[in-house]
Amino acid sequence: MANRLSRRGRQTLLVLHYVSSVGWLGVGLCQLTLNVVALTTGDPALRHAAHEFAHILDRSVLTFLAVGAAVTGILLAVRGKWGLFKHRWIVVKLVVNVALIIATPIWVGSWIGQAIKATAGETPATGYPRGELMGSSVVIVSTLLIVTVISVVKPWGRRRPTRPAPSPRASLPAVNSR
Repeated sequence: MANRLSRRGRQTLLVLHYVSSVGWLGVGLCQLTLNVVALTTGDPALRHAAHEFAHILDRSVLTFLAVGAAVTGILLAVRGKWGLFKHRWIVVKLVVNVALIIATPIWVGSWIGQAIKATAGETPATGYPRGELMGSSVVIVSTLLIVTVISVVKPWGRRRPTRPAPSPRASLPAVNSR
């Protein structure tokens, strides 16, 4: 197949995919840690700093790693033997990754922004989505761990192939050969 990757190209993409995927999980664990600190500390300055650091990770490193993991995964599937839609486990990973890439900046990013505003003063912050931040961090890290397991185990096998279009020969009337 002409569009298959060379051995060196595949190895390069695999390294980039592993680094970005593990990095994404690592940043997710950092965000979880920062949310635990913000939730449990009695120090308003530390709480605010934890949310500020979470915001920096969310807007820079996390987005870069998430998109990098998705792009390298898609390239590996399309240019390799697996195919993007041939196996259920790849389709599940694709859907979950795209959902995380879209949902994380929209919801979690806005919650972090609310937390930064709410904790900026000297008074104890109330009324911002502390539970949502904590819950979303747990869900994101758990989801990334599940996607990692799916990548290693490769469950569910191949998808059923779609029925091919009838060939032109099948639509021709039978010829009597007598």
